[in-house]
Amino acid sequence: MALTLLGIATSTTLTLSSLVPHSAPAIAIDVGHSLQSSGATSARGRAEFEFNRDLAQAVLQAISTRKIKAFEIGADGSSVDPENRPVEASNRGASFFLSIHHDSIQPQYLQDWTWHGSEQHYSDRFAGFSLFVSRKNKQFPASLKCAAAIGAALKKAGLHASGHHAEAVEGERRPWADQANGVYYHDNLIVLKNAKMPAVLLEAGVIVNRDEEMRLSDPAMHRKIATAVSAGLGSCGVLQ
Repeated sequence: MALTLLGIATSTTLTLSSLVPHSAPAIAIDVGHSLQSSGATSARGRAEFEFNRDLAQAVLQAISTRKIKAFEIGADGSSVDPENRPVEASNRGASFFLSIHHDSIQPQYLQDWTWHGSEQHYSDRFAGFSLFVSRKNKQFPASLKCAAAIGAALKKAGLHASGHHAEAVEGERRPWADQANGVYYHDNLIVLKNAKMPAVLLEAGVIVNRDEEMRLSDPAMHRKIATAVSAGLGSCGVLQ
């Protein structure tokens, strides 16, 4: 049976992918922070970078299981400048940029406690994941679509979003992009606004919360989050 497409008759059945140049998806997984600039400090004194590296590895494995190319940026801890990370992702052919982080809260909420003889800071007031997108990203609609899909998948996995970044306090007041799925606008984050591809930043949880810190240290939780992230990326079309 002949198929007429754009006014041209052909006897060959054509698919969209055969008409539009298409490169295989490649996911850049950015390990937030570095050994030198290690990010937040958990309730028990562990550097955020270590949490980010562990979770990023799980996300890499979950995506690779779907036969999708994925690679890490900054996993060795030597990369300091966030401006270089989207550039590296672009140079390596990434079609999506995912930055992995773990959260803290504003200093006024922190309390002192002693852990194994060392004074640390904690707050059990907030818990949950957060996602961020930048309206300055050149592919913002795709960024928001995928952030919402990741948030929905995390909620389906039994996790919940934190609302603390929307609080009317100094350092927060982040506007919601998709409150139902835990997505905020953060327009000037360098790794998001400078990325040439769709880009999302995930704060996987609040590591100054003592209970949440323990959960986020568990390899089983890494796998749960990673599986949800992979599912979210699949449902928004990135992994197809």
